[in-house]
Amino acid sequence: LEHRNSTALICKRQDLPRMANTTRAPSADPAPDQPSEGYRTLLGLISHEYFHTWNVKRLRPVEFAQHDYGQENYTQLLWFFEGFTSYYDDLLLRRAHLIDDAAYLKLLTKTINQVLQTPGRAVQSVAQASMDAWVKYYRQDENTPNATVSYYTKGSLVALCLDLTLRQEGKTSLDAVMRALWLRCQGGPMTEGDLLAVLQALGGRSFALEIAQWVHGTTDLPLRPLLAAQGVKVLEEPAQLAQRLGLRVTETAGVQIKIVLRGGAAEQAGLAAGDEWLGLEVGPAKSISAWRINKLDDLLLYAANASKVCALVARDKRLLKLPLALPKSITTWRLAARDSQLIGQWLNGS
Repeated sequence: LEHRNSTALICKRQDLPRMANTTRAPSADPAPDQPSEGYRTLLGLISHEYFHTWNVKRLRPVEFAQHDYGQENYTQLLWFFEGFTSYYDDLLLRRAHLIDDAAYLKLLTKTINQVLQTPGRAVQSVAQASMDAWVKYYRQDENTPNATVSYYTKGSLVALCLDLTLRQEGKTSLDAVMRALWLRCQGGPMTEGDLLAVLQALGGRSFALEIAQWVHGTTDLPLRPLLAAQGVKVLEEPAQLAQRLGLRVTETAGVQIKIVLRGGAAEQAGLAAGDEWLGLEVGPAKSISAWRINKLDDLLLYAANASKVCALVARDKRLLKLPLALPKSITTWRLAARDSQLIGQWLNGS
């Protein structure tokens, strides 16, 4: 809840640090001197909202120079104002030594996987996502991940790519760009043209192509080569079952399908949002075994070695049998340090 000069943030009581750490589960702490995951999330949120004191409250889209609280206000720049703020929120925790390099890379891994697991990134540019915030981001449905991309997460990765590109070309950094942008716009309204002008002035060349491709286009960002050049290894690990199938489910009372991702095995099988996945049939036609499932991982128990199963789902009071291929080659990213010196130069802002 944001106010004129303050922000109210909510967290769970158990996420707050305690003098004695004896009641917390051992797995909750990534390292003895690191905050718990819940407290780290709260610190990141505090960092994010505090950064908005400069980036949104003062430096803001030119469309917001004069607010009209009686109607929706539109801009294509939320990828900058929310995305760049999202880049700096966790980065500032690292620079303040509240988290270490490994914890930061884990947070960055999560952001990258969120974007890579969103089919809508190939449909909608992050600039268009900014413009559509009122009609799509704030009105999400079961097809949202297939049709849209988050200007928070992808915007933060655009900031990452710009920062690493500037550093690796040896001219400047995103920190310097943000300071110069503040001076150019006098801490007030700004446009995309202002950002391009500052990038060219400090970077020594035009960044119009990068902004066109990364912000106004839908091609994937060059994360892998930029991270590798900064001393970060990109490891690929087997995805969780829901990600392999292209599903998002709830399991509070059986397996309820909430989202079917475009291009995944679940979509190809004909599964749909709203289906209740009751069970599966496994085996050749002459010796089929039928099993009830209560959670998605039951598939691994009953069909661990199978390449195909028949999904039994309830839809509109009917029982459907849908042939489902079980892909095994779907992976997710995990970032790890390769060159601590290069990583330190980036994360320390040097």
